[in-house]
Amino acid sequence: MEIDEEVLDDLILGRGVRRGRHLLLEPVFPALEGRLRALGFVPATVGELDVPLGVRLPAWLLSPPVADFGAVLWEVFTDRSRRKLFGTEVRNAKGDWDVVILPGSRRLVWANPGLAETYDASRPVGMY
Repeated sequence: MEIDEEVLDDLILGRGVRRGRHLLLEPVFPALEGRLRALGFVPATVGELDVPLGVRLPAWLLSPPVADFGAVLWEVFTDRSRRKLFGTEVRNAKGDWDVVILPGSRRLVWANPGLAETYDASRPVGMY
Protein backbone atom coordinates (compact mmCIF):
# COMPACT_ATOMS: atom_id res chain seq x y z
CA MET A 1 0.00 0.00 0.00
CA GLU A 2 1.47 3.35 -1.04
CA ILE A 3 1.05 6.05 1.59
CA ASP A 4 1.39 9.76 0.84
CA GLU A 5 3.54 11.27 3.62
CA GLU A 6 2.26 14.77 2.89
CA VAL A 7 -1.31 13.61 3.53
CA LEU A 8 -0.22 12.10 6.86
CA ASP A 9 1.60 15.32 7.78
CA ASP A 10 -1.55 17.32 7.02
CA LEU A 11 -3.58 15.01 9.25
CA ILE A 12 -1.05 15.13 12.10
CA LEU A 13 -0.65 18.92 12.02
CA GLY A 14 -4.27 19.73 11.23
CA ARG A 15 -3.51 21.44 7.92
CA GLY A 16 -6.80 21.51 6.04
CA VAL A 17 -8.00 18.48 8.01
CA ARG A 18 -9.89 18.56 11.27
CA ARG A 19 -7.94 16.72 13.92
CA GLY A 20 -10.09 14.50 16.07
CA ARG A 21 -10.86 10.80 15.77
CA HIS A 22 -9.84 9.07 12.56
CA LEU A 23 -10.46 5.49 11.48
CA LEU A 24 -7.47 4.39 9.43
CA LEU A 25 -6.47 1.18 7.73
CA GLU A 26 -4.08 -0.77 9.95
CA PRO A 27 -1.28 -0.77 7.33
CA VAL A 28 -1.19 3.06 7.68
CA PHE A 29 -0.07 2.98 11.33
CA PRO A 30 3.67 2.22 10.83
CA ALA A 31 3.88 5.12 8.36
CA LEU A 32 1.86 7.33 10.73
CA GLU A 33 4.29 6.56 13.58
CA GLY A 34 7.21 7.38 11.29
CA ARG A 35 5.69 10.74 10.32
CA LEU A 36 4.85 11.55 13.95
CA ARG A 37 8.49 10.93 14.87
CA ALA A 38 9.74 12.99 11.90
CA LEU A 39 7.52 15.90 12.99
CA GLY A 40 8.86 15.91 16.55
CA PHE A 41 6.27 13.76 18.31
CA VAL A 42 7.67 11.29 20.85
CA PRO A 43 5.99 8.22 22.36
CA ALA A 44 5.65 8.54 26.13
CA THR A 45 3.29 7.89 28.99
CA VAL A 46 1.42 10.86 30.41
CA GLY A 47 3.46 10.45 33.60
CA GLU A 48 6.75 10.74 31.68
CA LEU A 49 5.85 14.04 30.01
CA ASP A 50 6.94 17.30 31.63
CA VAL A 51 4.01 19.66 31.22
CA PRO A 52 3.89 22.90 33.22
CA LEU A 53 0.55 24.16 34.48
CA GLY A 54 -1.05 26.34 31.80
CA VAL A 55 0.67 24.51 28.92
CA ARG A 56 -0.79 21.80 26.73
CA LEU A 57 1.07 19.44 24.43
CA PRO A 58 -0.63 18.27 21.25
CA ALA A 59 -0.71 14.49 21.25
CA TRP A 60 -2.03 11.46 19.40
CA LEU A 61 -3.28 8.20 20.86
CA LEU A 62 -2.85 5.35 18.40
CA SER A 63 -5.15 2.36 18.93
CA PRO A 64 -5.48 0.77 15.49
CA PRO A 65 -7.72 1.22 13.64
CA VAL A 66 -8.35 4.48 15.57
CA ALA A 67 -6.08 7.52 15.81
CA ASP A 68 -7.30 10.05 18.38
CA PHE A 69 -5.99 13.60 18.59
CA GLY A 70 -5.94 15.37 21.93
CA ALA A 71 -3.61 17.06 24.38
CA VAL A 72 -1.62 16.40 27.52
CA LEU A 73 -2.47 19.12 30.03
CA TRP A 74 -3.44 19.93 33.59
CA GLU A 75 -7.10 19.99 34.51
CA VAL A 76 -7.62 22.37 37.44
CA PHE A 77 -10.55 21.83 39.80
CA THR A 78 -9.54 24.23 42.60
CA ASP A 79 -6.34 26.00 43.68
CA ARG A 80 -5.33 22.83 45.50
CA SER A 81 -6.86 20.14 43.30
CA ARG A 82 -5.64 19.36 39.78
CA ARG A 83 -4.63 16.42 37.63
CA LYS A 84 -2.42 15.90 34.59
CA LEU A 85 -4.03 13.93 31.78
CA PHE A 86 -4.33 13.19 28.10
CA GLY A 87 -7.79 14.04 26.87
CA THR A 88 -9.13 13.47 23.38
CA GLU A 89 -10.59 16.26 21.31
CA VAL A 90 -13.63 14.01 20.79
CA ARG A 91 -16.13 14.40 23.62
CA ASN A 92 -18.67 12.00 25.05
CA ALA A 93 -22.40 12.69 25.47
CA LYS A 94 -21.76 14.50 28.78
CA GLY A 95 -19.22 16.83 27.13
CA ASP A 96 -16.22 15.24 28.85
CA TRP A 97 -13.15 13.95 27.04
CA ASP A 98 -14.14 10.65 25.42
CA VAL A 99 -10.78 9.09 26.31
CA VAL A 100 -8.81 10.17 29.37
CA ILE A 101 -5.38 8.77 30.22
CA LEU A 102 -3.87 9.59 33.61
CA PRO A 103 -0.18 9.61 34.64
CA GLY A 104 -0.34 6.12 36.20
CA SER A 105 -1.31 4.49 32.91
CA ARG A 106 1.30 2.66 30.81
CA ARG A 107 -0.53 3.56 27.57
CA LEU A 108 1.63 5.59 25.21
CA VAL A 109 0.64 8.82 23.56
CA TRP A 110 2.65 10.59 20.86
CA ALA A 111 3.23 14.13 22.16
CA ASN A 112 5.15 17.07 20.71
CA PRO A 113 6.72 19.39 23.32
CA GLY A 114 7.95 21.63 20.49
CA LEU A 115 4.35 22.51 19.62
CA ALA A 116 3.31 23.28 23.22
CA GLU A 117 0.74 26.05 23.64
CA THR A 118 -0.32 28.08 26.63
CA TYR A 119 -3.96 28.02 27.72
CA ASP A 120 -6.13 29.13 30.62
CA ALA A 121 -5.80 26.11 32.92
CA SER A 122 -9.09 26.94 34.62
CA ARG A 123 -10.88 26.45 31.27
CA PRO A 124 -9.21 23.58 29.35
CA VAL A 125 -12.26 22.49 27.38
CA GLY A 126 -11.69 24.66 24.30
CA MET A 127 -8.70 22.66 23.21
CA TYR A 128 -7.78 23.18 19.55
